[in-house]
Amino acid sequence: MDKLSQQHIEALEFVNELSKIVISSPDISKMCAGLASELSKKMPVEWASIVSIKGEDLYFQSLSSKIESVWKTGNAVPLKGTATEYVAITKQILYEPDISQQRKFWTGEYHSKQGIRSIVYAPLLAEDRVFGSLVIASTRPDAYGERELTLLYHATSQIAMPVKNAILLGEIKKREQLLESISNLTKIILSDVSLDNVYHIFSEELKKMVEFDRLSIALIEGDNIRYFAVAQEIKTERIPGSTYPLKDSNTGQVAEHQKTLIVEDLAQQQISHIDKLKFEEGIRSSIHVPLFYKGKVFGTINLSSIRPKAYGEWEKEILEHLVSQIAGAIMNARLYEQIHEESRLDALTELFNRRHFNERLDEEIDRRERHGGAFSLAICDLDFFKRYNDRYGHIAGDELLREIGRLIKNSVRTVDISFRYGGDEFVVLLPDTELEDAFSVVERVRKNIEEEMEKRNILLTASFGLASWPMDGVRSSEVLDVADAAAFEAKRRGGNQCISSKILKLPQTETEVKDEKTIVNIIWSLITALEARDTYTHGHSREVNKYALILGEAIGLSQEESIHLSRAALLHDVGKIGIKNGILSKKGRLTEEEWKRMKEHSQKSVEIINSIPDFYHCRRAILHHHERWDGTGYPSGLTGKEIPLEARILAIADAFSAMVLARPYRPAMSYQEALLELKREAGKQFDSELVEAFVAKFKELKIIV
Repeated sequence: MDKLSQQHIEALEFVNELSKIVISSPDISKMCAGLASELSKKMPVEWASIVSIKGEDLYFQSLSSKIESVWKTGNAVPLKGTATEYVAITKQILYEPDISQQRKFWTGEYHSKQGIRSIVYAPLLAEDRVFGSLVIASTRPDAYGERELTLLYHATSQIAMPVKNAILLGEIKKREQLLESISNLTKIILSDVSLDNVYHIFSEELKKMVEFDRLSIALIEGDNIRYFAVAQEIKTERIPGSTYPLKDSNTGQVAEHQKTLIVEDLAQQQISHIDKLKFEEGIRSSIHVPLFYKGKVFGTINLSSIRPKAYGEWEKEILEHLVSQIAGAIMNARLYEQIHEESRLDALTELFNRRHFNERLDEEIDRRERHGGAFSLAICDLDFFKRYNDRYGHIAGDELLREIGRLIKNSVRTVDISFRYGGDEFVVLLPDTELEDAFSVVERVRKNIEEEMEKRNILLTASFGLASWPMDGVRSSEVLDVADAAAFEAKRRGGNQCISSKILKLPQTETEVKDEKTIVNIIWSLITALEARDTYTHGHSREVNKYALILGEAIGLSQEESIHLSRAALLHDVGKIGIKNGILSKKGRLTEEEWKRMKEHSQKSVEIINSIPDFYHCRRAILHHHERWDGTGYPSGLTGKEIPLEARILAIADAFSAMVLARPYRPAMSYQEALLELKREAGKQFDSELVEAFVAKFKELKIIV
């Protein structure tokens, strides 16, 4: 037998062995491994793969490699510009003897980086059409000669059809597994009306089919998207409930074009601001599949990976098939969430309601009992809301409550939760917050309400009571009682302030509580009656109260003295109720007779409160607040320290308030101008020491702007 015949027999035997491997292999992966093993007996094989052509993509059906590979089984790459595209056109074996010296195709760059030097692409033909290729490679240059290429040519012509059948069978099995997995995922989603209860299980099952490092469902709500659910291994600020603008987002792109969006590499392609954030978090690629309901996109399912080009046509097909099955269930879960949310919301203000507050308060206490820490809560009671409601009607009152709710929600931190407690009362829950830090937050809320209402020329402020757990009690009722008592104390001191439980002095008996509430109700009723008469001085009494307490604090008045001073400040002009409207509302200068009547208001104020024993300590301050240091005041012409201290304080507070409030006959002074005027009158109209203390306190508080 000659040498040529012997080689021919060996080739036939070799091809026969390869055919046996192909026919006996249970799947394409085992087939590729067996082919690589058998081929390595005749030629060097450090890397082998079977790739197939599908549309414009090239799929790695299987890989067998002794070296690290860029691509993995199941990956897809664009067909264009590859060696397999070339052999599909020529139907001939392609051999590149040394890709480190000469590369014809873009894939060669990736092979070269892994150490491959020579590579062969053998076409797989069925019905005279190339459906893929068998690729073998070596780390040695010029690893294959004519003998090896001839063997590969004969081998691929024999094994092509069994390989194609194995690929088709693999796809059928894969689709059967896919349908079964999708069926299981659909059952998981449908098993509970609340997606929150099954989302973790759903994400774990989905990960068995498609790899991801983050999974989210984004729903379209007007001009925004809201993250309905998030499962992640990489931390992100996009948590369930967070919202972002729809415009220029990936979900917006999907909704506009109504088709799946694949972002192959965020290092090169960043569609939206969110993409930039994801890239900073380590994400490189993502896929966004539309959720349809009645022909309209209402959201997207989003998968992200830390690998570039992690998603292709196969993942797209899986997810689109899955989404078509579960979109209705997600819509139902969304509707359920909305209904559940609405049951927790106050219909008027859209803040959480009292029922949900009670639930959250109990949850917060349970959490703190298990893990330690503290939290605070603030009760807000609006000042003068009833008067506003009575004057302008319930529709205007409701609109004002909505605005207050918006102000509170926008003024607190993102971690804080706002509730409408009932009527004109609100509550803010401040998790993981000690009393001092909570006070700063609540003060910001109070000031924002005060400033906004001043801009709108609305006579309305807010009184806050602040308490904390566990310092003020370990049961919810105990903490609430302390916060409520603190809010009442703020009201008692004239309103428009926050009282912390640290400085709260609670009445000792139930009778004292009732008596205090009666007194406060009387004060507010008298102020309301006064301001209903004197339309040009709305808020003046409360402003005098504020400035009087600032000065009282500056000179170190006790808590009890401050309470008496506060009551006197609030009631100092209540006698104007008895002054004729023509005098009160006159825009020009008063006549001598009219001025005489006006000066009677301090005595009338005392007459009004005289019958109320609890206001005994206020009478001298109210009666003498128009006395002057130089003795030219009224009603008694007292001089210097003959004038009661509280009256001297009120004189300064009253004058300062009058100067910084605009009147029909003159504009308001600035704080600086008013303080200069006080200094000019020190020693004449006012007590010099008190003026000095008042100015110093203003500078300390940085009120002058």
